[in-house]
Order: sequence, then structure tokens, then C-alpha cells
Amino acid sequence: MTREPDERATGSGSSGDHQDRRLLLQCRTSQVTRAAEVADRPGSGLVVTAERDNLRGCLGRVRHLLEVDHYRRPVLLDAARYAGAGRLPASAGFDRRWIECQRDLGLPVLTDSGYLAPDDMTGLVGILEGAARLGDATAVLPVHPGWLADRYARNALLRYVNAVGVPVAVIVERPPDPVDGTAALVGLLHLLRCDVPVLLLRAGLSALGALCSGAAAAAIGTDSALRQLDLPAGPPGHHPPTHGHGPSALVRQCLSHQPLTEIEATRRRHPDNGMWQCRCATCDGRDLGWLARLPEEQRAPLAARHSVDVLLDLRAELTGPSVQLNQWSWQARCAAAASRRREVGWDRLPTLDYWQRAIPAPTSASSAVPAPRRRRPERTGFRRVPSGPIGSD
Repeated sequence: MTREPDERATGSGSSGDHQDRRLLLQCRTSQVTRAAEVADRPGSGLVVTAERDNLRGCLGRVRHLLEVDHYRRPVLLDAARYAGAGRLPASAGFDRRWIECQRDLGLPVLTDSGYLAPDDMTGLVGILEGAARLGDATAVLPVHPGWLADRYARNALLRYVNAVGVPVAVIVERPPDPVDGTAALVGLLHLLRCDVPVLLLRAGLSALGALCSGAAAAAIGTDSALRQLDLPAGPPGHHPPTHGHGPSALVRQCLSHQPLTEIEATRRRHPDNGMWQCRCATCDGRDLGWLARLPEEQRAPLAARHSVDVLLDLRAELTGPSVQLNQWSWQARCAAAASRRREVGWDRLPTLDYWQRAIPAPTSASSAVPAPRRRRPERTGFRRVPSGPIGSD
């Protein structure tokens, strides 16, 4: 692996505030080798998620990544104690060894928080104040979506986040019925306007929308189970399996990952649709069907490299200095993606609808001038981006 200037301490390889908005790749411990290969480029980095509560294995693999493989992009560690049927509650204390090992590796410190259930105000205060006492930590907030969708819960969350003043990394559980997905997304946009750096972890393509809306950084999962926090199922210690559809690739115009087999079948039904041709560095102008025609052992790594190429291209196109303009651009992309999916008969993606409704449409009275920067201590290495106005409830 080529040695480059170490970006881990600053979270940025370029000057300028809008360059701090990294798009990280979130992977499991067992996926680190492949993920590091595709995420070893400017604007990217890794979030490594512990598997089956094996924190020691996660720490050991990351130490090898840094000290032997000399990976120079930012790396964050996710203990994932909030996930699975045996997940811990927010009231569970932090594991001091987990905190100290991150410090020993020279990484930003993320708390190993438990799950923040609805109305668990004690858990919320405990996570935030516990992170503040550590002095150098980012508070991980794995939240039920009601914390964002419900106005009163949201106001309490925002009040405590601003009052305690530590950076936060939010993970939003998949909205169960009857939680309104649009309301939860509006709540996330409010959270991104807080006075502290806010990161979004374990996300899908919404990671791009979060970057457009002022997130300091955002992480998109390597598979569907790491692109959202699912409701727990199965016995304690069980972690949901990934879906068995084979390798997937990102279809740029649809803002979604699709199995290679589905891409090829749909391309054959709609050969004249212009969205199959891809000009990313990996595809180099070929149609996406070439990935499905590769030898089996090459499909997954090249599909992953293509997807990261496209994601980083989109990040560069969408994240300018004006958050408001970025949001409008993202809103338009979501509308176009929903239309392209309908053209080829693919199912509607509710997330695309949520984003279109959560961001207010441009008006003549709207200003595209970035708001003045508000300063707070920033311990993540990722800077807060001033946010534009968002819709009301």
C-alpha cells in the first residue's frame, strides 16, 4: 500500500471547511482488508464494526491495519454494543479498556454506548456526560427514531447535546411503524445544526444527504445490515445475516445498491436506458453489466471499488461551501433517482421520498449564503459545517 501523508489526526487531506466532510466506509472486522483497499483514497476512510461482541479481535485487526499495512486514512471504531437481540441499554457504562485502546492506537475515541430507547432520558444524559468526563471522546448515540421524529423528545435531545457540548456520532434505528420516516429525517437535520460536530454512522445513501446537510462526516455500510440499525431479532448475541443476493453495485442515477444479477437482468429488458453506462474510474465508460460477467471471484471486489468510486464522485459534486445549495442539489437528485427507478420497474425507495419532503423547496426569499461559523471544541478531527435553514414541523 502506498505511503501517503497521515490523515488520521486531522480528518482532512485538503484545506477548506467543506473538504472535511468525509464519506467513510463502514465494514466488519472480517471485511477490513477489502474495505481498506477501496477506501484508501482522498475524502474517504473506515469505520470498523466489531463482530459478535469480539472487541479484542476488532482492536487487533485495526492495529495490524495501522502498524503493518500503514493505512493512512481516518479510522473510527464501532463497538456495536447497541445492536442485536442482546444489545446493551444506554445506561450500561463504557468499557474503559475500549476507550484506552483507541487512545493507544492514536484514533479518535468513540464511546461504546448502548441503545438509547424511547424516553430514556437517564441514558441520554449518561452517555453525553460520560463522554464529557473522558475529555477527548465523541458520544455515540444509537437512537430509536422517535428521538428525532417526536418534537418533544427531539427538543430534549438537542438541548442536552448543545448543553454538554461534546461531538456526537448518531446511529438511527430503522423506523418501525408508526414512526414517520420523514419526521425522523427532519429531526436528523435539526441535530446536524447543533453547535457541535455531528457524524452519521451505519447509514445507506442517506450518508450523502447528511454530508449535504452539514454532517462533519458520514459512514455508509459495506452491506445492507450495516446501512441501517435493524430491530433486534433472534437470541442474545445473534446478529442479522446479510441478504444472500450476491454482490451489489451502486447505480448512480438511482442512488441505490442493486444486486449485480438484477442490474444485468434489468439492463437486458431496458437496453436503451442511459443509466447503465458508468464513467467511474473502475468502469471507465463500460456498462454496468460487465461487473456481472466477471469471474465470480472478481465480482465482489470490483463491484465494491466501483461503488466507492461513484460515492466519492457524488460527494465531490454535492458538497460545496453552501449547505443550503447542497441540500437543494441532493433533493433534486433524490427526485431524479425516484423517477429513474420507476422507468425500469424497480420498487419505490421510501428514503428518497423522505428526503424530498424533509428539505424545503427553494424560494425567492431563501439565502444561499453560508451561516457564520459557531465554534465549539472539536475532538473528532472532523469539523462542524455551518448549516442552512430546514423545514419546520
